Amino acid sequence: MASSAASLNSTNVRNYVLFAWQRLRLAVTSALAPSVAVELAARIFATPPRFAPPQAELEALAKGKRFAVSSGTGRIAAWRYGDASRPAIVLSHGWGGRGAQLRAFVPALVDAGYQVVLFDHIGHGASDGTDSSIVHFMRGITAIVAGIEANGAPVVGMIGHSLGAAAVTAWLNETRRDVRVVLVAPPTSVERYSGYFARKLGIPERVRRAMQERIESRLGYRWESFELPQGIARVGAQALIVHDADDRDVPVTSGLALARAWRGAGFVGTKGLGHRRVLRDPSVVADAVDFMKNRTVFAPPPARGEASAYLAPAPLA
Repeated sequence: MASSAASLNSTNVRNYVLFAWQRLRLAVTSALAPSVAVELAARIFATPPRFAPPQAELEALAKGKRFAVSSGTGRIAAWRYGDASRPAIVLSHGWGGRGAQLRAFVPALVDAGYQVVLFDHIGHGASDGTDSSIVHFMRGITAIVAGIEANGAPVVGMIGHSLGAAAVTAWLNETRRDVRVVLVAPPTSVERYSGYFARKLGIPERVRRAMQERIESRLGYRWESFELPQGIARVGAQALIVHDADDRDVPVTSGLALARAWRGAGFVGTKGLGHRRVLRDPSVVADAVDFMKNRTVFAPPPARGEASAYLAPAPLA
């Protein structure tokens, strides 16, 4: 455990130094060579941080059966739990994360009669690549689902966290699949996140806008297609949105906005768990299993202006 903690600390220091260096480079190039700054910003924006997995994740992965699929941009590392003939639940992690961060859901879902497949998105964890995006995430989901269903088992549900939840939503909007989904701490705007990214790194708006246009051209998707309400215009799946009031990475207003826009969605608010500990909360795990089994009717999100325990209502746009 001591060596694992030391490795995490060393990785955190390296990431902090890298961030400081990136901020300095962008400040200089934005002033002296804007076109170079645009390319540099696009590269940084598309490069997720990689962290050494803690011991608890390694132990969880050791209990699964590892396999790999190709997403077209590289090999995706995946792990299966439970009988491969059972209906499958796919777990999709967030930006800079790993599939094993959703490990707390695995035992309860297997006990409920499912097989569970978690995986590392391209550019993350044990999978190939150094760059990624919501589009890469969508393609990864497509590859994982195809691999499962090629073996004769249906994919009946998904659980997504943060950008992994946004990718599940975008994938459903594109494929119109009828599965049950639990979305934990879902962001609802790539463009607003890019604004946060630009402010954090001191990037002028003109450079951020050019960066967006360059990334859109490369990926073949306009970012507006991921915004509400168009981001769920064709979704017919049933959803449960889970969001913590103390989430500092993705404000709870984002989850509320998605739940209000999604026809028939349930909403579960938590408090004191933040952005990541919510993934290990026993009540959240139990709610996810109950939703997948359709054992519980979850309340809709509070209406705008309705007094609630949450931070504040959020606009759709």
